[in-house]
Amino acid sequence: MSMVCGSQASIQVWNYLKSSDRKVRMFSHHGHFSEWKAGPTTYFPSNIIRVNKALPDQVYTSGSHVILSDDDSMFFQWHLSKRKFKSCYIDSVVLSPEEGLAANKTYTSSGSLTQIQIWNVTTPKKSMKSLSWNSRPQRIALMGTVAFLPGREKIEQLELEDGWQSLMPTRFSCGKKMTVSIEVACEGCRLEFEQVFSRPALAFDLIEIG
Repeated sequence: MSMVCGSQASIQVWNYLKSSDRKVRMFSHHGHFSEWKAGPTTYFPSNIIRVNKALPDQVYTSGSHVILSDDDSMFFQWHLSKRKFKSCYIDSVVLSPEEGLAANKTYTSSGSLTQIQIWNVTTPKKSMKSLSWNSRPQRIALMGTVAFLPGREKIEQLELEDGWQSLMPTRFSCGKKMTVSIEVACEGCRLEFEQVFSRPALAFDLIEIG
């Protein structure tokens, strides 16, 4: 996650907002657009872009298709406004199989999904609307890993305790106008799904916690 200033079952997040939106509308916990609420917000990325090291010159544009593999990485970017909440983190938001079928939001995977890497990367000077492997932002440091698991399963498998969000390795300071850019990657696994702005979410998102 590169920060440029100036420019689920276990957590109650009532607001779901596109980080590129300038209108104060978002999905409420009922899945419908509503007015801004006072509580923490989950932010949908403004850009979602694949790169493939086997096809280093192939240019991909921002879209909803997420694919992770030994050859494929995903770049996500959020544009945040000034807010009273000063702490955020990056995490997966995953539906149970039953919820996914009901919402027509499913994913395919192989290998372990418990160690998906979140990298701090440089923020391009130009808008991050398209990338290739050769033009991708450069890694700065590994922020940590996240598990792409439904909330309850995540808590049980990782033996998380109350307040685990405040201990997330992908946590960072927020609350001011900033651009956040990250790379999501996995080794020895494959994951594929559509990240669409709607409730219930199936996504890699940026989440405020306090």
